[in-house]
Parts: sequence; structure tokens; C-alpha cells
Amino acid sequence: MRWSDLRLHSGILEDLQGRAPWYKDDWRQGLNCGYRILAPSAYILFTSAIPAIAFGEQLVRYTDGQVSTVQVLTATAMCGVIQAVVGGQPLLIVGVAEPIVLLYKFMFDFASNRPSLPPNLFLPWCAWACTWTACMLWATAASGACRYIYKFTRFSGELFGMLIATLFLQQAVQGLKEGFHITSGTGAVTGAANDFQWRLVNGLWGLILALGLLWSALTVRKARFWLYFKGWARSLLADYGVPLLVVIWSAVGYCIYRGTPDGVPRQAIIYNTWDVKDNWTVARDMGAVPGAYIAGALVPALIITVLFYFDHSVSSQLAQTPDFNLRKPSAYNWDLFLLGFMTFACGILGIPPVNGVLPQAPMHTRALATLKVQRVKTQLQQVAQRHEKEPRSEVLAKMVERAKQLESRAANTLQAVADRESGCPTNGSLQALELLPMKPSHHFDLVRDLEQVLPQEVQEQRLSNLIQSLLVAVCLPLTPLLKFCPVAVLWGYFAYMALDSLPGNQFWQRLLLLATDKRQYYKLLREGQVPFVETVPFRVIAAFTMLQFLGLAAVYVVSSWTGIVGVIFPVMIMALVPIRQYIMPCLFSRHTLHALDAAEYEAVPPVDQQEASTKAAPLELAELGVSGTPSQQDQGNMEAAPP
Repeated sequence: MRWSDLRLHSGILEDLQGRAPWYKDDWRQGLNCGYRILAPSAYILFTSAIPAIAFGEQLVRYTDGQVSTVQVLTATAMCGVIQAVVGGQPLLIVGVAEPIVLLYKFMFDFASNRPSLPPNLFLPWCAWACTWTACMLWATAASGACRYIYKFTRFSGELFGMLIATLFLQQAVQGLKEGFHITSGTGAVTGAANDFQWRLVNGLWGLILALGLLWSALTVRKARFWLYFKGWARSLLADYGVPLLVVIWSAVGYCIYRGTPDGVPRQAIIYNTWDVKDNWTVARDMGAVPGAYIAGALVPALIITVLFYFDHSVSSQLAQTPDFNLRKPSAYNWDLFLLGFMTFACGILGIPPVNGVLPQAPMHTRALATLKVQRVKTQLQQVAQRHEKEPRSEVLAKMVERAKQLESRAANTLQAVADRESGCPTNGSLQALELLPMKPSHHFDLVRDLEQVLPQEVQEQRLSNLIQSLLVAVCLPLTPLLKFCPVAVLWGYFAYMALDSLPGNQFWQRLLLLATDKRQYYKLLREGQVPFVETVPFRVIAAFTMLQFLGLAAVYVVSSWTGIVGVIFPVMIMALVPIRQYIMPCLFSRHTLHALDAAEYEAVPPVDQQEASTKAAPLELAELGVSGTPSQQDQGNMEAAPP
């Protein structure tokens, strides 16, 4: 009998067998991008490095300087390289997450009150927690538990994404609020900077820096759609504008430096890398931890395991949702198994453990989707311009051939356009055009309107993740320069990451829908943002959204709890899965759940579009020209649904 005949290890082996044939292609796709791969790499670099700096500053205060930015940057860089090189899903971004920061705070507070666990044994005790966590992760991956990940639907995944975005915004607001207060603890500002007038100057100037970075970053991110400047300039601003703005606003922060006391503006607490030496002897000191505390480390280890199982899996899942149309398979079991090795390595090195992080993972995929679409668009436009004097049918044929060479699904949609214009469309051609958010006109311009027939695609490769991880490592010798970054700029970027992660989140789209004038629904439908409006009654959408919002509020309250109770929030997040599987089908019809929160384990028979539309609420969709009454099943379920 072979090992693969048993359930044990079979998931890991299947993942390796599924990803191995694509490994060479992962590197080839990255190298084929040329210099363009630097754009998503630079973008993700800042989404990895800036949270690492901010979380490092928090850990300095929470652990009395035992864990700092140097350790967080080291963990992010080291594990990022491992994930990029041997990870099953190279699109997944790993880093130290906010829950780990909070958990280390609770662990340090616990250890501080234990004379038998002195400060010099705190990191060795954390190493034991990481060791137990690694063992649990290996056992979880080997048991095939990742086969239940398909039960993590939009309901729980997007709720968790919204929770992370909310926590990022909360952290940004709290950080800016601290700019008005007297600081204490490790790295605290002293002297005249704590006087009321200078605290007021520091706080107000911090607001200007944070809001300035937030507004300018959100603006320049859309530069590709501006009417100004040349196309290459707009693309340059869209690709590199946000990282450049971080540098610019950091420099602007020192416009008030002359004549102000030290500490105005306040800088991030970043130790010099070359001065941090105590952490690297943690493995040697693990034997000095009392046996009772070695066994007690199982408690935080269990919490970290639950958190990593959900957070790592959901981050990977949101980085490869069906909306991205990925071609290559997932590898949840192998990635979780690999996470066990990374957790063990982080523990014995005295650095905090990492896992897949939100919102960075889906932001990475979206950046690579933009790269792919722009690359295909540029190549096809060049073909159209080079052969513009030839018959249109021949130009389309050449564009289809070029799209096939680029391994782009645009070949299917362009072929569909060619078939339609020739007067003999096939069923496959019509289906290809139906998948597009915007329907191309009968004779659209092959250059100007090309983007209408370009489907969502992603440049699936390993190079961008490797580059950004190596650049994070480059930050380590630059810590003497990084400490001059005003802390308000970090909080402004936190707010930007939170808001930039919301597009594409259906939960967020439904919240916006509830606040949208009903007469403007047609604009949302025209943009392809809320297709479920045509098939689901508005009252049902509102009830489903409010139920999800109540779940978000409950998890947020627990995760933000200042006491030790706050560490159980991963358990509450996991509880969302059985709620979705067993309770929500009693409140909503199968067709409603299929439209708003499709799950692989729920088989739903196909519904005719016209039949479904006639069941939508007539009052809410009158502006769309839809008439009829809500479905009886949903109408009955609404009595049990939240108001």
C-alpha cells in the first residue's frame, strides 16, 4: 500500500503534482514581462515594508524593545523569498499580520507577571509556541484538512477582508491620535516635544501628511484613466506614483523641521539593524524555559494555528478568486505545510511568525492583472496599427494569432468579434462575449476600443514576489535612513491600503448599493459591478448584507477587545463557516445564495435569466424596466431573516 492510498499526505502530494508542471512556466512568465514586472513588485514592496515598519514600532512598545522592526522585516523578507521560490501559490504575499502583533502583546503581558519567566526567556518561550504551532500545521496539512477550504465562501472570506481593512483604518486613526498625546515607554519622545503647543503642531501636521498621502495616492492610482499627459506618462504615474508619493510626503514632513524640538515631527521607532544581536541566540536558550511554560505554550500555539489555517487559506483564496480567471491550480495543503516550516524557522530565530496577509495578497493579484491586460493591450494595438490598411477581417485574424502567442484569453473574445462581424457567430463566440462586463459595438475601433474585449487575466509568475521580498531585505541595512520617515506617513499609507483593498469586494459593493439612489442602479449594471441586482430582490440583498454586517461587527468587537478575551477572535471567524453552511440556507433560498455567495458544495440548477429577472422586487427595480413580484421562497424566508 502506498502513502497516497491513505488520506494522510495525499493532499500535499496532489498539490505538488499539480504545481510541478507549471514551475518552469512561472519563471518564464515573469521574465517575459521584462522591466514591466518592476511595477507590481514596487507596489507590493511598499504594501509589505510599510506595515512591517508600523507593526515593528508597535512591537517595540508592546514587548519593551525585545521585538522590533528589524525582526519583522527579517521575517517578511526571509519567508517571502521562500514562498516565492518553493511556495505552491506564488501570488500569495506573506508577512507579519496585526493579529500576531496583538498575540505577542498578550503573551508579553502574561510573561511580565511571572517571576519564573524572566524577560530574557520571553523570546525562547515564543519559540516554543512557534514550534508547537509548526507541529499542528504539519498535522493539519498532512490530514488533508485543507479540503474543507472550499467551504470558505464569499460570506466569510470577504467579511474577513473587510475586518482587516477596518483594523487598518482603526490603526491609522489611533496612530494619528497618538500624535497629539505624550508618549511613554521604549522610544518615547522627551523634552520640549511633549509641551502642549508642540504636541498640537505635531498632531495637526501629522493629519496633513496622512490625509495628503491618502488623497494623492488614491488619485494617482487612477492616472491611467486621466485625460491629461501622454499615455506613457499616465502609465508611469499609475505604476510608480504611489511609492514615489511616500517618499515625497516623507520629505514634505520635514518642512517644519527647522526651529522645532527633537521629536517634531515624530519619527518611526526603528532600531539600527547592526545593533540588534540578542535575538539570534534564541534556539540556544529554549532549554532554559521551565517545563510548565513549555507545555503552556500550547495555548497560544493552538490560537495561532487556528488563525493561520483560516488567514493563510483565505488570503490565498482571495488572491485566486474565480473573478481573476487564473489558469494554474491552487496548492492549499502544500502552502500550509510549508507555512509550518516557516513558523518553526521564525521561532528559533527569535522573529515573529508570518502567514498569508490581507489586503496585500489580492492587491498583488490585481496589480498583476493590470500588468497582463496592459501588456496584451499594447501588443494587440501595435498589430492593429501595423496592419491598419489591410481588410478588417485579416487584421482581426492577426490579432487573434498574436493573442494566442501571448497565451491570452483575448484570443477567444477577438475570435468571437470576428465571427459576429462575419455574420456566422457560434455558441462559443456568443458565450465569450457574454462574459465581458461591457459589450463591444458591432464595429468597434480595433485600437481605441480594444479594452472592451480584453477579459480579466493575471500574469501568473513568481518573479514579482521574489523581487519585492529581496527589496524588503534591502531595507534592513537602510534602517538608519528609514527611521527618518514621519510616522504619520505610515498611518496615511495604512488608510490607503484599507481603501484600496475594497474594490472587488462584493460585501463592500452591496453596502454601497444600499446607499445608492435606485434611479442610478442602471449605471452600476452598465459597469458590470452588481449583476445580482437583476436576479435577487432588493429586500433580500439588504437582509443578506445586514446579516453579514452584524457578523463583521461581532468579530470586530471581539478582535478589538483590550483584554485577553481578544485573542479568541480567530475562533469566531472560523465559526462563520458552519453558520454559512447550516443556518443561512434556512434563511435564504438556494438561488439567492448562489447569486450572492456561491459555494462549490451547493448544487444549484440553472435559472433562466428572464425568469429570474421577473422575480426581482418591482418597486426597487422599476427604473430598470423589470416587473414582477419577489419569489415566494425568498418572501417566506424574509420573515426569518434580519430586518
